[in-house]
Amino acid sequence: MKTALNEAGVIIEQGALNWQIFQQNENGEATIALRGRWLTQAAHKTARVMVRLLVENDLQAVTRSLDWSPAETSREGAWSIELRHVPRGGLYRIETTLQLDGSPLEWSQRGDMVHHIGVGDIWVIAGQSNAAGYGKSPVQDGPEMGVHMFHASGEWRLATHPLSDSTGTQYPGNRETSNGSHSPYLAFGRKLKNALGYPIGLIPAAMGGSPLSAWVKSVNGGLFDNMLAYLRDAGGACRGMVWYQGCADTGPEGPSVYAARFAEMVSDFRRALNDARLPVITAQLNRYVAIRPDDPVNEGWDAIREIQRQAARTLDGVAVIGTLDAGLSDGIHNDSSGNMVIGGRMADAALGAVYGRDVKYLHPDLRMARRVGAQSLELVFDNVDARLSYEVRI
Repeated sequence: MKTALNEAGVIIEQGALNWQIFQQNENGEATIALRGRWLTQAAHKTARVMVRLLVENDLQAVTRSLDWSPAETSREGAWSIELRHVPRGGLYRIETTLQLDGSPLEWSQRGDMVHHIGVGDIWVIAGQSNAAGYGKSPVQDGPEMGVHMFHASGEWRLATHPLSDSTGTQYPGNRETSNGSHSPYLAFGRKLKNALGYPIGLIPAAMGGSPLSAWVKSVNGGLFDNMLAYLRDAGGACRGMVWYQGCADTGPEGPSVYAARFAEMVSDFRRALNDARLPVITAQLNRYVAIRPDDPVNEGWDAIREIQRQAARTLDGVAVIGTLDAGLSDGIHNDSSGNMVIGGRMADAALGAVYGRDVKYLHPDLRMARRVGAQSLELVFDNVDARLSYEVRI
């Protein structure tokens, strides 16, 4: 951080950024560790850095213990403090001031501030182009305070489309080759925030066209490592992952290794975050509009969808949603209205499977198929709460 020649007061150098969301712990709290420098041109005998945390809406201290508190202040110009037991919620503002010779706090020397921070849950966005977002149609899906993103520039910001914007990127591993547009995940974050009542952070680390091998450390793992770099710089913790990928693995060899590689990727993710139960919310592959009905790619897409369906049955902490009814912008990418549906479904899956809310999130799922007569099959579905109609003609 550069210092201006006339700079004075308290300088925050590490610990919090404007718009940052801090991942809450199991007690619904976070610790915010701050450090920096102080300097003054005024004559003084004693100097003390003071720090407080305010609720931005009403300018009251978040708690009594987080009102003006003294930092560890050295005579050499350094200071540090840990703000403990910061409750989930927000948005909050950090204020600092330099108190010289016991002067009244309201007339102490200026200090840096950090605005619009919150404590809540952070979700990592991983996968390929439909995770990065290529919806092209107009839609009402603007930004909302309390849904923030860790931008590729290495800064926290208010979440806005396109989430995959790579302007000033510090993570070139997932720089898209063309501009993204609309994705499912602002709708996902908004629905979680409004249902849970606290801020949601998003870390967009997806990359269009990426195969699963790029997310598996033992095979390639470049995008997996890139994702961990995002996570580290965003604060080092998250609540889970939203995963949307599979198009690049629909070729002749992809389906044969997809299930094992996906399970390995989930295990790698949990090991890296030291949480064996970290949830992963997945989306089945969307529709593919083939030029010819007999295009062999169709078979690969069906195979990956079935593997994704089975993964949610066999892997603990993995949930899946369907996307076949979502609209398309082109032959392969969901349109904006489809993304809104997908984002809402993934939020419902998180609310039901992760947060234990009483919401419908399980899709109709085939439990059994058996032959009945020479030319008939009987199909039994789970999770049907209304009506399921389907007709097949041979």
